[in-house]
This record gives sequence, structure tokens and C-alpha cells, in this order.
Amino acid sequence: MAVSHSSSSSMETKTQRAIALLRAGDIKEALKIFKTFRLGWSKEEKRTIDIACECLCGKDTFYSSIGIDCRKVVDQAVSVVTSKYL
Repeated sequence: MAVSHSSSSSMETKTQRAIALLRAGDIKEALKIFKTFRLGWSKEEKRTIDIACECLCGKDTFYSSIGIDCRKVVDQAVSVVTSKYL
């Protein structure tokens, strides 16, 4: 079934979608969207979001092996996103 995107009033922006996912508790999917944002993040915030997303997408063993606490990084990423968007 094809989805029509002809009506701009019903289109959801990436930001709106990411916020809705975050509010619904779907941190992984929300961070996957926020990770694509190029503007509005400091280098450290962008790095935190990138690593948190990768930790949630199956690379947690790697990050743990190099001494990164994935749970802490995910919490920090949620805090960064929440402070800017909620």
C-alpha cells in the first residue's frame, strides 16, 4: 500500500517523529533519528548520541570492551535530547 505525501499539513517532520518516539519510550528509534541531525549539537553531544545509538543497535559489547559504560552514555544522550526538545 503506497503512502501519499501530497498533503503537507499531515506530514510529520523528523523532529516531531523523534520526539514522539522519545515520549513513547522508544529510545533506540528516537536516537536513530536524532543521530541524523547535523545542526544543533556540540561535538561532545553529537559523539554521545552517536555512541548511545550504536550501543542500542548491537555494538554495546565493543564499546564495553574499550571501557565505555553504554548505560551511562545512553542516559546522557537521552538527557541531551530531552534538554533540547522536551
